[in-house]
Amino acid sequence: MKLSLNRLKYKPVLFFYAVFLILSSSPSVAQGISDSLSIENCRRLAIENYPVIKQKGLLEEASKLRLWNTTTNYLPQASLNGQMSYQSDVTSIPLKIPGINIPQPDKDMYKLTLDVVQAVFDGGVVIAQRNVEKAALKADMQGVEVELYKINDRVNQIYFSVLLLQANENLVQLTEAEIKSRLAKIESGIRNGVATESNANILKAELLKTEQQLIEARTSRIAFLAMLEEMINKKISPVVVFAIPQVFDGMPEQVNKRPELQLFELQKQKLDVSRQLINTRWFPKIFGFLQLGYGKPGLNMLSSSFDKYYMVGAKLSWNPWNWNQTHNDRKLLGIQGKSIDIQRETFEQSVRISQQKNIADIDKYEKLMKNDEEIISLRIKISDNAGAQLENGVITATEYITELNNLAMAKLNKELHKIQYIYSKINFLNNAGK
Repeated sequence: MKLSLNRLKYKPVLFFYAVFLILSSSPSVAQGISDSLSIENCRRLAIENYPVIKQKGLLEEASKLRLWNTTTNYLPQASLNGQMSYQSDVTSIPLKIPGINIPQPDKDMYKLTLDVVQAVFDGGVVIAQRNVEKAALKADMQGVEVELYKINDRVNQIYFSVLLLQANENLVQLTEAEIKSRLAKIESGIRNGVATESNANILKAELLKTEQQLIEARTSRIAFLAMLEEMINKKISPVVVFAIPQVFDGMPEQVNKRPELQLFELQKQKLDVSRQLINTRWFPKIFGFLQLGYGKPGLNMLSSSFDKYYMVGAKLSWNPWNWNQTHNDRKLLGIQGKSIDIQRETFEQSVRISQQKNIADIDKYEKLMKNDEEIISLRIKISDNAGAQLENGVITATEYITELNNLAMAKLNKELHKIQYIYSKINFLNNAGK
């Protein structure tokens, strides 16, 4: 949020500052807040009610299902298979022995089998797959944390916009009271013949302008409250007091503890366990098997009748050459790792740049605030003198209003610089991941 002061003839300046936020809003129907509200509570409630937080439960549930599916590779795998065929020729013995009939198999064959396979040694595939899934879940969960952390900045923007509008409204009320006081004295002077009607009319017109400014400030504040209500899922009273956050003293230390850094680290860890999974391709696999069958013929190929049979044993599977697929997959993981490093380096640079801007803003507003009290003190003297001159007919109401607006501007500057100072520190903490 950029807060800057423009030239004004006392208008609702902070209303225009608030326009920098382009956010959607809708009314809330949850429990209400009617006394006071802190930025910490707003952040906590916004995170608790942000729909993305529901992703955590879904990610955990999906991961459990995938882990279970992976674990089933340890369990026996059974399949039921059937086959019916007719072939053009069968095996025959080209011998004729007198008195001996050598049987010949039928050309039609039928087979129904139940095949059970049990992994004895899988080369560590299942363990590696489980490790990859656990690493993926950690990275996905941290991705949700990153999205939730972004809520802090949105809450900060809305919260400080309300603070600005709150300060503006208070200042307009003070100006309104001052104008009413001067108007009462001018009207008294008119009755005594020492003041003119035109001066009273000018003050009345300025009084109407302050009423418009109050309307704009209040309606804008209500609009931002509606935005905040949607984020925290609680009804907020229009008269609720927004507490000014307490921040650290002095110049902060430039650090980076953002959740994005943890996400980058978890993504690298996922790549590391993925390499372990790729390495398991080189190891041989040993399986035990059992086959229960019924068909024609059975194991006796010369039989022409249906028979049942079984077969047990073990088998070895090893693929030492896969046309460099394993090598290429390792290179691909290396490229992905370098891409993550670049993303992290880019992110860290962006954070450092933002922190430098925050530090410069903090220093700027510290220096500006040192002059505000002196400026206000001088403007009060000038405004009081102008008020006395107005009552004595030395100056016009227009000239008095100019000085009154200058005083209001000075007071507004003071409040604005104070809020900008705190906002810069809050932004620094947010950029630092604190």
